Amino acid sequence: MFEKDQIVKFKDAGGTAKVSRIDGDTIYVIDDFGFENAHQAHELLPIVQWQVGAVEHKDKRREKSAPAAQQIDRLSVDLHSHELLGSTNGMTRYEILNYQLDKASATVREARRRGIAKVLIIHGKGSGRLQGEIHELLRKMGGCEFYFADFSEGGYGATEVRIVNRLQ
Repeated sequence: MFEKDQIVKFKDAGGTAKVSRIDGDTIYVIDDFGFENAHQAHELLPIVQWQVGAVEHKDKRREKSAPAAQQIDRLSVDLHSHELLGSTNGMTRYEILNYQLDKASATVREARRRGIAKVLIIHGKGSGRLQGEIHELLRKMGGCEFYFADFSEGGYGATEVRIVNRLQ
């Protein structure tokens, strides 16, 4: 059951040790501090190490697929501050909010410029402040319809914008 140089664990204590010698039912181990101690075999647990041979790689490298049809004609922007900014240190909430609104506005303008019909704006659920500001911004911009995104795309945490007037 136990062999010389085998690593064992103690049943009633933490740590491991290495078997130095065996004398009947008494196992002598060298602990992590270099001391040799005698233990009964029933006080120790052998650590079994499995040897694994070469494993063939069965999966082939995937070919890059084209984006889904719904993604070709839509831009998206995630307005979570940790996604937009590396760090918000030193920024007030007002500055962060204005940065997020500027980013949303720029994304909608870019979609109009490129003739893209839809924009997904991910604003998160939170307290609803950013969502309300985004909806007010879209009302002021005009030329678009907006509604909460499908549940799979964020539900109440995202707004889908459909651009009615693409030229501006």
